[in-house]
Amino acid sequence: MRFYCYLMLVLATATIARAQIEPCLTGPDTPGCGLKITLNPPLSTNENLLSVPNEITIDVPMRLHAARVALLSGAAGSEQFKPLAEVKNYKKVNGNERFKIPVKDCPGSDNAFQINIYSPRMPYPLTVNIQPFQCKQGATK
Repeated sequence: MRFYCYLMLVLATATIARAQIEPCLTGPDTPGCGLKITLNPPLSTNENLLSVPNEITIDVPMRLHAARVALLSGAAGSEQFKPLAEVKNYKKVNGNERFKIPVKDCPGSDNAFQINIYSPRMPYPLTVNIQPFQCKQGATK
């Protein structure tokens, strides 16, 4: 639960400037445009330890019409992120488009993820940062 609150805080600060420019396309809005990101297994709350293999689930409200979601990695505090994975297929779940991205290995010396959500309705991707974390390679699922 603590990680979820932390992630929502990061999500809100990462998208608030963009939400003021483009109010996520409709009516009254919430910080983060209603995006929900979960990790399975979740980050260890004490150490921000990311265990891999892992699966990142991104729920995007249907009103945003997400076409694809990309996972990038880089150093915390850096603006240089490189692509790790991209998904275009989603499953409809409770009014959301649910994208799932498997993370099979630790991203080298990188300690931050960036998730970009692309929609033909928006001139730029919605960006969410998950940082910093330490990565620990576990047993293969």
